Amino acid sequence: MLRSHGFETGTSRTALVVGLVLLILVALSISFVVGRDEILALYAIVGVGIFIFAYLNTNFGLSVLLLSMLLSPEFSVGGAGGLGQMAQRNVVIRIDDVVLGLITVSWLTKIAINKELGLFIRTPLNRPIYFYLAASLVSTMIGVFNNDVRPLIGVLYLVKYFQYFLIFLMVSAQVQSLKDADRYIRLMLVTAALVSIYAIIQIPTGVRVSAPFEGESGEANTLGGYLVVMMSLVIGLMTGTNSIRKLAGYMMLLTLMAVPFAYTLSRSSWIAILPAILAILLYSPLRRYVIVGLLAVAIILPLIMPATVYERINYTFSQTNTLRSDVVELGDTALDPSTSARLISWVSTLKQWTEKPVFGWGVTGAGFKDAQYFRVLVETGILGFLAFMWLLWTLQRFAVKQLYDLNPSKYPRYHGIVVGFIAGFWGLLVHGVGANTFIIVRIMEPFWFLAAIVWLLPELIRREEAKKEAAVELDRDTLVALGIDPGLAK
Repeated sequence: MLRSHGFETGTSRTALVVGLVLLILVALSISFVVGRDEILALYAIVGVGIFIFAYLNTNFGLSVLLLSMLLSPEFSVGGAGGLGQMAQRNVVIRIDDVVLGLITVSWLTKIAINKELGLFIRTPLNRPIYFYLAASLVSTMIGVFNNDVRPLIGVLYLVKYFQYFLIFLMVSAQVQSLKDADRYIRLMLVTAALVSIYAIIQIPTGVRVSAPFEGESGEANTLGGYLVVMMSLVIGLMTGTNSIRKLAGYMMLLTLMAVPFAYTLSRSSWIAILPAILAILLYSPLRRYVIVGLLAVAIILPLIMPATVYERINYTFSQTNTLRSDVVELGDTALDPSTSARLISWVSTLKQWTEKPVFGWGVTGAGFKDAQYFRVLVETGILGFLAFMWLLWTLQRFAVKQLYDLNPSKYPRYHGIVVGFIAGFWGLLVHGVGANTFIIVRIMEPFWFLAAIVWLLPELIRREEAKKEAAVELDRDTLVALGIDPGLAK
């Protein structure tokens, strides 16, 4: 049954007026309490406004969340290394974390008032998600008991993990029409364009480009992983359109994203684009056109590739063998310090895991690990690692099932969206070898938002077709009631 989560008919205007009055009253109260701290008062007022409008219209709240995923500031809270570990790290709190919390509370409040809305819908991902979260929670509780995990930091990280899955479940329950899905896809593309423009502006400074509001150093690897997802989505959309105008627009957007993608100098991201392209070749019915496009890129790319890209590649393998213990040697050459440190970290992580192989050290209990699979293994043990792999496997199976439920000739756009999602997912699987991909906020929030849309597409199409059939039947009944033969009316 279709549900409307927007402004409720009949009472929407009253609710809006009441909401605005409440917003003004709360804003005045906050301003009075805060006093001279205008910035804090402004944040509080905006927060209350988001809560009220998200309560009145959840679609509004999700739209704000989409924009804030990559375009919101962040700040750090405390050191997050395990108590017994030398490595320390901070818990990063971002404005979109707060926005998501406000939207969630408003949504739960609406559900508490209107029981018919329901909390979550069932999806194939629910069980592996719950098992993975449960394994992470148990491992962290044991880590706290063993003084390996700082309680507050461990809990904050667990909450951040939960919020990714919450986005998937909330969007799955909220989006009710293809129109909604299309609007969110467009908003994702607009956000990607703004982020790319921001990154391009950084290029003349000579630094490795990153997403907005990431501090002085930035995280180029994060931007690279995000662009892998968004570039895959755009390529998927390109395979799903027959419009020259739209194709040209997607090509311009892809080019806009490709420029900062190159300047991230993120080797994990560069490698990740290869399995993404492979997925498109495997799942897109227009693979021959994709191959032609790849050949064209292969011819043009060497001519326009920035020199810094070649320098970054050569830097990996052009080190002189110095017989240092902290450098990995390959014959007469040595890998660069960054790559060497990552490989050495993998070995030490495996040794660390053997000390607590079943439940692990708990989330944040084993120190900083810049590799997703090794991190999951050492933090949550073999149980959490198996739950995580189950989740990834289920993601692949459910996405492919959704793909085969869509007729590429009848619904090429939506088929292309799913192809793009699978390609982005394959890219992230490889990206996670050299980064904490599946816990990075700026990659996972848009990824899980897109996953929810992919899950909903076949059902939304069935609903759309049912509405059209009902409208046709209504027209036929009207003609019959007027004494007109429906066949003659055609």
